[in-house]
Amino acid sequence: MSEALAPEAFIGDLIGRIQAKRTFGGHPLWFEIADGKLSRDQLKLFAIQFFLQVREFPRAVSAMHANCPFPKERMELAESVYEEETGRISGCNLPHPELFIRFGEAVGLRREEMVDGRPLPATRALIDWFELSTKQRSFIEAAAAINLAAEGQVPGAFGPMARRLQENYGLSREAVEFWDIHEMADAEHSEVGDNIVVHHATDALTQARVRDALQHSLDAWWQFFDGIQAAI
Repeated sequence: MSEALAPEAFIGDLIGRIQAKRTFGGHPLWFEIADGKLSRDQLKLFAIQFFLQVREFPRAVSAMHANCPFPKERMELAESVYEEETGRISGCNLPHPELFIRFGEAVGLRREEMVDGRPLPATRALIDWFELSTKQRSFIEAAAAINLAAEGQVPGAFGPMARRLQENYGLSREAVEFWDIHEMADAEHSEVGDNIVVHHATDALTQARVRDALQHSLDAWWQFFDGIQAAI
């Protein structure tokens, strides 16, 4: 096994992997949505599948908090859980899944269609990965999978998507608030992950496990969008 990288070099390596590999902001389906190429029925299918993982994401952050052995990072993760479940830090004052339901209703879905939606196989695989990475792998691997590879993809992607949804599907600013809130909130959440990895992944074995978790997460997200695109 190669020697461990210095902290700054290691986080740079991870960020480079995220930017160089497949991220959901670069998926063909993402561009089709942004360009207004989906019909309303196709957009509804996307919204249902996206909601199903949004609903489970706060539990992944909560599991990270429960398994975090580091007091400072645990406090920051507690704030992340509180925001996910209440929206009171950002000021939206709604749980993030409720914000997404507002988006779904704006594109013509009923709440029941989202809440009772059946996950596609790739959606189920992504949700299962949330649980596996945060409950069965080490905390530092979970930080790579959730903070870096999931929340780390959001800044720079969700804000522009919100504007394109308004332009191309006639949605109000309120209807796309989920996307705007995450553009801001996940910039802070993913920074927590950067700090955790910099400070605690200091040996070669841990760094290798972090790379593996990061790549697994990137692949799971890409396959999630592949699954929706195939269904559409």
